[in-house]
Amino acid sequence: MSLLLDCASAVIEKQGDTGGGAPWRAGALIARYAWVVGPIALAVLTALWSGRRATRAADERERESERALAVANATWASGDEASLRRMFRTELDRIPESDGAARARVFIRFGILDDNPDGQAALFNQACTADPNVCGIDALKQAAEREVRARFVPPGNHLPLYFGGHPPIAGHR
Repeated sequence: MSLLLDCASAVIEKQGDTGGGAPWRAGALIARYAWVVGPIALAVLTALWSGRRATRAADERERESERALAVANATWASGDEASLRRMFRTELDRIPESDGAARARVFIRFGILDDNPDGQAALFNQACTADPNVCGIDALKQAAEREVRARFVPPGNHLPLYFGGHPPIAGHR
């Protein structure tokens, strides 16, 4: 800041040197200007710095969320029933209420895994509550089919009877 004051003072002295104390008035003007501009510049720099810090924190939360989603998807693809149930609880605790589509995905996965028709109906209803885009039976069935295709091992690698289908039986057509 003092470098700025020195440069501006030198410029004003060269341009405004008409005698009679003009450099002193220029110096006072520069000092007043610095007291106005300095705090404003400091506020702007502070805002920019804190914005960068908030962006970095948001990026870190996003990376953490992506890692958790990758683990949940890997668990869904080939995990056993006990690990799936732990994953469902962890995911529901991790995903905010405002992210309805992600919460609906967890409820649909849990509904597919559940072998009780009443439990399936309750979980699919919770999925509908979390994300209105899956409320229709066709939309819900399509979402369930996507999740079933992503699951490689039983249980949960076929549509539940809730959707009107029966799992394929080996040796029968």
